[in-house]
Parts: sequence; C-alpha cells; structure tokens
Amino acid sequence: MVFCKTRLICEAEREISKSTNRVAFCTFGCRINQYDTETIRTLLEETGRFHTVSPREAADVYVVNTCSVTAQADATARKAIRRIHSEHPEAKIVVTGCYAQRIPARIAELPGVALILGVPDRVHIASEIQQVLDGPSTGAEAFAFPVPEQQANARKITQRITVSPTATARTFPEIPITRMMNRSRAVVKIQDGCNGACSFCIIPQTRGHSRSRQPERVIEQITRLVDNGYREIVLAGVHLGDYGLDIGAGQPMLSLLIGQILAIPNLMRLRLSSIGPNAVTDEIIRLMATQDRFARHLHIPLQSGSDEILTRMNRNYSVAQFEKLLRTITDTIPDCGIGTDIICGFPGESDALFHETAARITDLPFSYLHPFPYSARPASPAESFGDRVPSEEKKSRTRILKGLSREKTRAFQRRHLGKRVEVLLENPEKDSGRGSRPDSRKKGNPAHVGWTDNYLRVAVQGGTGLDMDSGLQHSRLQMVRITGLGEKGLMGVVEPG
Repeated sequence: MVFCKTRLICEAEREISKSTNRVAFCTFGCRINQYDTETIRTLLEETGRFHTVSPREAADVYVVNTCSVTAQADATARKAIRRIHSEHPEAKIVVTGCYAQRIPARIAELPGVALILGVPDRVHIASEIQQVLDGPSTGAEAFAFPVPEQQANARKITQRITVSPTATARTFPEIPITRMMNRSRAVVKIQDGCNGACSFCIIPQTRGHSRSRQPERVIEQITRLVDNGYREIVLAGVHLGDYGLDIGAGQPMLSLLIGQILAIPNLMRLRLSSIGPNAVTDEIIRLMATQDRFARHLHIPLQSGSDEILTRMNRNYSVAQFEKLLRTITDTIPDCGIGTDIICGFPGESDALFHETAARITDLPFSYLHPFPYSARPASPAESFGDRVPSEEKKSRTRILKGLSREKTRAFQRRHLGKRVEVLLENPEKDSGRGSRPDSRKKGNPAHVGWTDNYLRVAVQGGTGLDMDSGLQHSRLQMVRITGLGEKGLMGVVEPG
C-alpha cells in the first residue's frame, strides 16, 4: 500500500480546522497596529483553539484592530464592523485598538460586536474570546473602567467590554512572533506609547506612556524572523526616538540598537518606520550612509511648513531646524528617500500660512508626501482652538499637496532611470496594463512587484533568458535595472548574476 504524505498532512490540517475556531483579522492604521494584530494572532494560535483564515472567508471570530487618528479612521472602522456583521451575522466580532480604547460604549452600539478590548488588555484576548464563545456576554459589569452613566444607560449593553486605563500599561509585553501574515517584510515593534503633548494628538490617551522593549528581546526576535526567511525588518514605534529612555540610563538607545541589529547574520535589509525629526541623530545618519543593509529611507513628519502653526501644534522644532536636518541627510546620503506627513487646515492656518507651507515643501528634498485634512480629536487641546478652517478648504489644500507629492515622486523616480538597484520582491502582479506602459511587457508575462531600499516601487520583468516564475522568488533581494516609468512606479528587468 502506498501512502501519500501530502494527502495525510492535508487531511490532518482539515481535521484540526474542524475542531478549532476560525479567526480572521481586519487591521486599520499604522505599522504599530499591523504588529499588534500579529501579536493577537500569535496569542490565539498558541492556544491550539484558533486557526487563522483570510478576512474574505467565513470565520467564527473577526478581530477588528482599529485606528483613531482621525474622524475618518473612526468611521472606516464602524463601516467595516457593519459590513462584517451583514455578511457574517453569526460570527462574533471582537474590536480592539485605539478607537476601542477611546470610546468603547460607542462601538457597543454597533450590531454584531461581542467583545471590546482596550489596548492594555489584549494580552488576555484568548481567554476573553473564549468566555464570549462559551456563554452569554456578561454585560455592563465587564467594564474595567468607569463608564459615563449616560453612555452605559443609553441602551442595554450586552457586549463584554474590557478596557483598562492606559496608565496601567507600564511594561512592554513580550509575545514571541516569528512569522507575519502575507508579508515579505517583517514589522517589529520596539516601542509603544508617547510622552509628547502635540495639541492635535490623542495617542498618549489611547497608547499610554512611552515604554521600550528590552534590546536582547528585539535581537532575539529579529534573529528568528531572519532565520524564517524574512529579508527585510521594519522597526516600528509610536515614538521611535524615545526608545530606551525608560529602560536605560535615561538616554535614547535607538542608534545603539540599530548597530546591534545590523550585526545579525543573514539580515538583508533594515528599515525604520516613521521617526520624529529630533530623533534622527548624526549617528543614525552615519550608520545609514555607511551600512549597505540599512535602508536609505526616512519618514519624518513635518506637519506644517509654518513656524506659527508648529507652535500652535506644540511641536518642538522649527522649520529651519527641519530644513537643516534634511540638507544634512541628503548631503550625506544623496539618494535617500524622504517622506513626510502634513496636516492641512489646522486651526489658525490662514491661506497665506498654507501657501508658506506649500512653498517650503516645494523647496525641500522630499520624495513623497502624506498630506491629510486636520481632524479635531475629542479631548485634544486643539479641539478647543478657534479659527477653524472650513472643511472644503481643508480638502482643497490636501488636493494641492497631493499634486505636489506626485510631482516630487516622479522627479525622484526619474533620477533612477537606467540605474541598477536592489529590489525586495513581493507578490506577483498579473498582466493587466496597470503600472506600466502597454508595450512594457509581453501579453501574459507576469511582473513581480517590489521595493528598493529608498522606497521606490518597481514592477520587475524576468529579463532575457530568465523564466519569471522559476527565476524569481518572493521575499528575496534581486538586482534590477530600471528601464522606465509606469503609472504606479518604476519598471525594470532582472540583471543576470
């Protein structure tokens, strides 16, 4: 008798699937949230009672990890929750993240929500979900913090709500994540929370005080991720520049940690997520200029090109200081990709001040911009500011800066035409005419998409004599020659050898 090992494995997996709860994840917001979702997935799968399925599949439990940086982010989360309930009315919906931390009673009004967990409470998510699955919800007594009486009594609360004050989060929980869902790069969170006081921001309310991860745990996790085949590691944090302040001698430790990570064998690429201007030190710039594995890419939020507005925002730098930093970076690392965030229509931003911002941005060496309309966040200092900018004007200013972003990105892309670059290949993109000129590829010839270290998107063709499917692999670095511009980015062909 001949046994098929593959068939036996598949049948075993099906039996496991039948005996465990299917869980799907829907994540909104920043890379921090992406990482937090991975911790939740790990915690659930480690129990042996849950297995992950695609959000497009039917699941027993849907975990929605929310963002609350803008009113639009709140609305997007509510829409997703309603859609999930409409499509899967029997499923249990679990809501966590910053929006859940901020207004749990508002989320409790949505149909289908069975459990709401605050940011500090997610380490207990497996037992919390199990309680929901095992029996009826416990009702309002499940609140782990005082809820305004008018909110609690507005309707009968039948959900389980566990939301602890963020002040209770004083340490960094260690969850041994060694793989990421459907990603070629691995995000590693090294810091959470913020001690800042930007007038527009509520992150300190939803994330708590700044707290850092022990460096040895960071090195250990990255080593395992690299051993599991991840070629790029992205360091993420709410305020990366604060890393180490709470675990060292009161001094930032980010550059020291970066140096230790770059010494890990077989690591191909290290990237930083968003980092404040005051955190980009001379040592970080030196490491980026001298270490090939340290990606030449920085996302540094400017928020406004007007010192008057920066003061109202309570940002602790001037436009001149920011400009000096960018000149230092580009003088030292000429092809560094630099992105930024810009808030359009902050209270008090007159037409003249906006044009001052636009003029400054035009002169600065950004490769892309992320402009967005100001959104007043409840309980933030700026919520009470006068001189509000009308909604349509905020949208108009955002459109103007998005146009400027396209111009800057195109100019940065053109500088790379004809160059040889290393591209981290991701998912293949079948021929659809998107992101390329009609004559850029043969009919039916798939292109793989990837990113350069300085954050340029490249659609990659196999090149002469190289079969695309067998010659290229996902999650690997490939030398590519840039041959043209497409609608979505650059185009290139594989360089043999």
